[in-house]
Amino acid sequence: MSTPVASRSLYRSVEPHAALQWASLVGGSGVALISLAAQPSEGWSGILTAALFGITLALGGAIFVAIQAAATGRRWLPLRSVPMLLARTLAAPAVALVFCLVFGLQALYPWARPGAMEASHLLHQKAAWLNAPLFLARALVVLVIWFALIGALRQRLAAFSLDASLANGQRLGRTAVGFLIVYAVTNSVAAWDWGMSLEPEWFSTMYSVYVFAGTFLGGIAAVTLLAVMMDRAGLLTTRLQADVLHDLGKLLFAFATFWAYIWFCQYMLIWYSNLPEETIHYASRLSGGWSTLFYLNPILNWVVPFVILLSAGLKCHAPTLSQVAAVVLVGRWLDTYLLVAPAMGPAPAIPLAAVSASVAVLGGMGLLWRRGLSDASADAASGVRALRD
Repeated sequence: MSTPVASRSLYRSVEPHAALQWASLVGGSGVALISLAAQPSEGWSGILTAALFGITLALGGAIFVAIQAAATGRRWLPLRSVPMLLARTLAAPAVALVFCLVFGLQALYPWARPGAMEASHLLHQKAAWLNAPLFLARALVVLVIWFALIGALRQRLAAFSLDASLANGQRLGRTAVGFLIVYAVTNSVAAWDWGMSLEPEWFSTMYSVYVFAGTFLGGIAAVTLLAVMMDRAGLLTTRLQADVLHDLGKLLFAFATFWAYIWFCQYMLIWYSNLPEETIHYASRLSGGWSTLFYLNPILNWVVPFVILLSAGLKCHAPTLSQVAAVVLVGRWLDTYLLVAPAMGPAPAIPLAAVSASVAVLGGMGLLWRRGLSDASADAASGVRALRD
């Protein structure tokens, strides 16, 4: 079957970027591997940072689709292809994550090192959960579930895009609700395993909520930036209207504030209780050269979007909105980096491994995005782009 005209035009429009994406993937991977050989702890933390950052962006896109499918009106339909394409890029960071967990498990996670569980009474109590076979099995199950959920959501969205009947709409809504419920559970497992167990003696009951807040904030920022860029290039079948831009601005404003609330609550509760097994997390991030980045984190993730997007007019101004989204994405990377790297030791002068690995993962995600565009088709009657197998 031939590719529809709209899809072919989309594919050609991104063709020149393929060389840049391949260069990012190959070059970034090369530099990251060199950094890994030179400084193993910094290299592994950098690759894990890139993997988790990419995963949160892809999952943020999927959450965006699911919430819009479950709760909003038809004015969002032309925009749904953007977060769905973002969700389809999950494979690139997932490969980086699997590489970390298979080859860098002991370098990244202290509990996985020989004798670590026996040396600490607290870790010994967690041995039933924190052991390598079960840890790797949980990671595999979580990734398989996420890929299956995104695939199901994609199929339902494609069916509804081609035939916007009541039955298809109800199926899409049920799938979206199911996705959100299952994601809530698997997100908690993934956050505990891949993030919190980097410092196995530390725990926070708010950690999984904190990860979710950051994931959805990053997803909103990525969708906003990509939608504005695609609209500017004429790649959307329906131009972004002021009401959609305003809604994107409100979502960005609201979830930046929600993230800041969770960030402050977690810090305040740990500071107030002042228990050694809890304060170690922040003690490592307020020393060893990390303090500047620690205080920069809420500025990028909350202060900038909060101050700028207080204005209703700026929420509807596409250039300003895209710039704020770009700042938030930098903040999301920094937040992910601060969740991972301080557990490995003092701050490096230049986070070369983390930056290069992130460039590689984003390059891989860009190639998958490009492939998704080549599979897209347009419904001229409704102006909805459907994704088909």
